[in-house]
Amino acid sequence: MNKLKVSILGSGNGGQALSAHLAMKGVEVNLFEHRDFKKNIEVISTRGGIELYGRLKGFGKIALATTNIKEAVEGTSVVMIVAPSFAQEIFIEMAAQYLVDSQIIMLIPGNFGSFVISKILKKNGKNLTIVETNTLPYACRKIEEGKVNIWGVKTHISIATLPASNIREVLELLNSFFIIPLYPLKNSLEISFSNPNMIVHCPTMILNAGRIESSNGDFKFYSEGMTRSVCKVMEKMDKERITVGERLNLNLLSTYDWLKKTYNLTGDDLHTLLANNPAYREHGPDAPKDLNHRYLTEDVPHLLVPIASFGKLVEIPTPIIDCIITLASVVNGTNYFETGRNIDKLGLSGMSIKEILDYI
Repeated sequence: MNKLKVSILGSGNGGQALSAHLAMKGVEVNLFEHRDFKKNIEVISTRGGIELYGRLKGFGKIALATTNIKEAVEGTSVVMIVAPSFAQEIFIEMAAQYLVDSQIIMLIPGNFGSFVISKILKKNGKNLTIVETNTLPYACRKIEEGKVNIWGVKTHISIATLPASNIREVLELLNSFFIIPLYPLKNSLEISFSNPNMIVHCPTMILNAGRIESSNGDFKFYSEGMTRSVCKVMEKMDKERITVGERLNLNLLSTYDWLKKTYNLTGDDLHTLLANNPAYREHGPDAPKDLNHRYLTEDVPHLLVPIASFGKLVEIPTPIIDCIITLASVVNGTNYFETGRNIDKLGLSGMSIKEILDYI
């Protein structure tokens, strides 16, 4: 049997961690980065791989670290995009002409990206299966290029495919080599509705805005920033998310239940789980240094905005989610309701709920 070969597009924290971990497990990995960030990839190319520290230790030998997208994706079975949501479209536009229909596109995490990517692939005459996960496999940070500190490894990740009917064969392939078990959800909507980042990151950023700016992020974002009052806001947002999902026939875990399941935690409420999670607690200050950070610039337009947009479609109000989107728009000078992944941006405008569910 030939050695499995995958491409990973994106050399940030998650991309480097996953590349090294898969390589340590015997997978042949091509790691790609946009030429604007070629210095990142040059270090890895020179070293021949990536070193992991913390909860995972070892050296992952990278077969190819490149800024040449053709070299990165040709001859691979799975193309994984491990990058901020806005980069998903950029990477697929670059890669589309070199992709073949037998390959699988995997978005880690998806954040409603399968709908956007599907439009680009169809425009280029391609018909690949698209997989989304609901989260990254790790809590991690780069020490420097080619060195990543792993704070925690999740015990399982959920996935879904577009179209949903392809899940069985995709799951069999991915679980044959992926570093932690993957579990299927119903469809692409259910997986994107299941990313907990929108609930834990966005209100914590807004409600800690003064502390972030005055301290330059010198505090523990999760264990100190997510106080009981902040967690009360999270819980209200979570209820809105789940209620919208129910109208779309989605079976969603609460963020509380997801945290317990994913990190094997115990506690009576959301605040206790977050404050006592060793993946967050056992290292120094980790808060963003300013509000122009992916916890807002990615999670608001690519997660909260679609939830609010679907809420309007199914006539379920989302006042707390709308409030966080509005405040994030003000502090960052961007109208996220317009720029985010709303129904129109997802290519679902004018469709009924039944038509959307039939499509996916």
